Amino acid sequence: TVWTGTILAADNVLRNFKIGEKLPGFTLDQLDGGGQQTFAPGKGKPAAILFFAVNPEFRRQRALALLAELGEIAEKHKGRAEFLALYSEPLSGDTVQEFVRKSHVRLPLLSDADRQVYERYGVFMMPLVILVGKDGTLHEVVPYTYNIREIVDGNIRLLLGEMSREELLQSLEPADLTAVSKEEKEYIRRVNYGRVMMNRKMTAEALREFSTAIKLLPDLEEAHIEKGFAHLQREEWSEAEKSFREVLQRNKDSDDAVAGLGLALYGKGDAGGALAHLENAFIVPEPKLEVIIALANIYETKGNMDKAVRMNKLAVSRLMKMYELRWQQ
Repeated sequence: TVWTGTILAADNVLRNFKIGEKLPGFTLDQLDGGGQQTFAPGKGKPAAILFFAVNPEFRRQRALALLAELGEIAEKHKGRAEFLALYSEPLSGDTVQEFVRKSHVRLPLLSDADRQVYERYGVFMMPLVILVGKDGTLHEVVPYTYNIREIVDGNIRLLLGEMSREELLQSLEPADLTAVSKEEKEYIRRVNYGRVMMNRKMTAEALREFSTAIKLLPDLEEAHIEKGFAHLQREEWSEAEKSFREVLQRNKDSDDAVAGLGLALYGKGDAGGALAHLENAFIVPEPKLEVIIALANIYETKGNMDKAVRMNKLAVSRLMKMYELRWQQ
């Protein structure tokens, strides 16, 4: 799926501001100690603000990759749009500075060590890009996703008047698959039928369909992932772990497999092994409810009550929205 809209902006991604509301400015120290820099939204230029951290380890790869992407976009629109990166954690910025030195990224890096701006804006996950219109209003909130470069660049072009919203959405549409083999058609049919069985709580039948799909096209991820979640439903933790690890051997960045592996390890009672995977699964655009609940339980067990309370509040919010949708049907 390609994330293209603002559907997450009001859903705990930016808690204190809605799309179209004026954002406050701020003044922060530069990360390299070169003085202070002020951001004053509404000066006639669009802006992109990256909130990121490099600790713990699971967050580093995505954050530094996104920093490099944003640096290239900033060069492309140099002088016409403003780009900032806020390092929002109280730990050493040496890793960031070393990365910037080696990659030649020319992007203002500011220290939000006490998370003053992070809290004021209501950022809920990192890495995260906030796009600001020429008038200083919140235009878009973009959590990390595989095509975030296209989303950020496209929205900057939209704000500069170089493309319409319709053109932006069209540019983000995935390419159509024109030729589908007989095996692929049968694979899709089996996976979809397995999902129907899962919705009917017929997990044994669902597992049969997903397993058949895997035999048809073993290199495709989808059936492996669905099979893993079917095993989770049956509390077959070791089998679920095996399915998700098979996916991660091929694609270490599979968000669903990372979430599934974390849940499988948690189900086995290995909270320590599960934590890093669950935290990594939480920073996707729409983390699974099961991930949020598991994190809440782990944080509470570890005595980290601030994080536990935050996760519990988010879980309750998600559940209430689910109930509201059911009541509307």
